Amino acid sequence: MKNLQGKTALVTGASSGIGEDMARVLAANGTHLILVARRAERLQALAQELAAAHGVRTDVIAMDLGAPGAAEVLHARTEGAGVAVDILINNAGFGIKGPFLDKPVEAHRDMNRLNMETLTELCWHFGRDMRARRSGWILNTASVGGYIPVPEFSTYAAGKAYVLSFGEALSNELASDGITVTTLCPGGTWTEFMSVTGQQVSGIQKLGMMPARKVAEAGLRGLSAGSRVVVPGWLNRVYAPTLRALPSSLKTGIARLAMQ
Repeated sequence: MKNLQGKTALVTGASSGIGEDMARVLAANGTHLILVARRAERLQALAQELAAAHGVRTDVIAMDLGAPGAAEVLHARTEGAGVAVDILINNAGFGIKGPFLDKPVEAHRDMNRLNMETLTELCWHFGRDMRARRSGWILNTASVGGYIPVPEFSTYAAGKAYVLSFGEALSNELASDGITVTTLCPGGTWTEFMSVTGQQVSGIQKLGMMPARKVAEAGLRGLSAGSRVVVPGWLNRVYAPTLRALPSSLKTGIARLAMQ
């Protein structure tokens, strides 16, 4: 990842999971960091650790990216303040699991705002700066759930389908502007996401689970190499396109069984 060395990366959702591990991998590569998430104490601890270990510049911005207008505020505090962002990593997000009608409509709204709206707005704001410089990298985190409809994870999977489609379109659209756009589609990953969504992993499901560090490394290697889409793990690379090709009634049934 020598082409990312010495650059400045803004990582959202950097306080835990895949985002934290992306920050660790980038710092070890010699990439400067702007770490963004809600939990200030975690970000500060991570920033101090990585700066001491790797000699990179680390800045912290603690904010709720799910708030309306958050993307514009974040852009103003970075590019707007004269800090050039070479690499945008849109990793912040959350999911809710369970029957669609049993969850509060506010939960669906808040998830869609963070997972889709804020991500889109960040790509717009920072993408325009990258276009002006004729150089930049954008990594958006989607999911293998974006390849298929997933009952009892319906809103989340639909949102990740948006991120996947959006990212693939941008990859083509912005290539001539010198901007690389990569979409990362992890499968099951050992992070706090599992406990937050209330998912229980057992039996054959464990075969598809990956450590967050491996997912982060795969995504960043793909970004550095200019890959359009990265699906980490051989099982996920078989599972996602195979299910996508099945009739809708069959693949949704299989997805529901997998989630149960």
